[in-house]
Amino acid sequence: MSFRYVAFLLCALLCSSCDFFSYLKKENGKAVDTVVDFTKVDEFPSFSKCKNLLNEARINCFREEIYKRITESLQEYNFVTKNSLDEEVLIDVLINKDGKFVLGKVTASDIVTSQLPELDSIIRLVVEKLPRVSPAMKRGIPVTIKYKLPVKIEVN
Repeated sequence: MSFRYVAFLLCALLCSSCDFFSYLKKENGKAVDTVVDFTKVDEFPSFSKCKNLLNEARINCFREEIYKRITESLQEYNFVTKNSLDEEVLIDVLINKDGKFVLGKVTASDIVTSQLPELDSIIRLVVEKLPRVSPAMKRGIPVTIKYKLPVKIEVN
């Protein structure tokens, strides 16, 4: 009789749910932030002279430096036009994850493109001459960032 009793208990134990034997998982894992805003970066690109500045000052230093370098480079070229020009040209500049400048699109009015047809190629040369910078960072990873730079073209 005791054999049947032991066999019955063993059978009941094997057929019962494993919920009685489940182990509690420890909640030691950190919550992972899965929402990433790819339209913003944590750290903007910077020239070497702007690296030690804080956020807003660093961004302003970068903007001033890029405008200064592009303006100085464009002033090396002698532009000749039939009429005087006072126009603004928008330049899309990509700064890739290696910190290299790449020219995107140049948006100019019809007046500028008709009077200065070589402007696109000159701007391309100017952008290619820009030195490498430290790239923009998102969560510690270098990323590509796009800047729209307005450049004033004044020819008398």
